[in-house]
Amino acid sequence: MKFIEYQEKIESLIKLAKHSNTGTPKELAKRLKVSERTVYRLIQNLNDQNIEINFCRKVKSYVLKN
Repeated sequence: MKFIEYQEKIESLIKLAKHSNTGTPKELAKRLKVSERTVYRLIQNLNDQNIEINFCRKVKSYVLKN
């Protein structure tokens, strides 16, 4: 994946997480057109940058912690 594509995926993920609208990791992978493993890598990358994104079982979505 090219750097620009990767950044677009990150931006989409953040936007969806702000609105608690990512769905499950499997659904998110389908939405971003990446593998489920790549979703986990994107999340880890953001967490490493101190952007906290966690999965909420109640809403079944990743959520962005402020």
